[in-house]
Amino acid sequence: MSDAERAALGAAQERLLAALVGGADPPPGFDPERIRVQARALRAKHAHAHAQAHPPPRTRLFALRALFALRALRGRRAGARPAGGTDGLPGDDAE
Repeated sequence: MSDAERAALGAAQERLLAALVGGADPPPGFDPERIRVQARALRAKHAHAHAQAHPPPRTRLFALRALFALRALRGRRAGARPAGGTDGLPGDDAE
């Protein structure tokens, strides 16, 4: 592939990418309806991935509430120490 062909291919790919994710007009030779449908699918896929990676705060708080409720139901095991990393500090009677 010559440098001119490589440059032309790169420019065509940029135009196609701009049409798919940037809302630009489709490049010559592409069906505008197919580009529109594919662009909509890519936006939906991106929105879904974002929602999975960053759930709304209410969802995260609900999960934490459920975790704390489960912990409260189970109670503390006999001899268990509170979390906090106090093992081995002065005044610790476990030694």
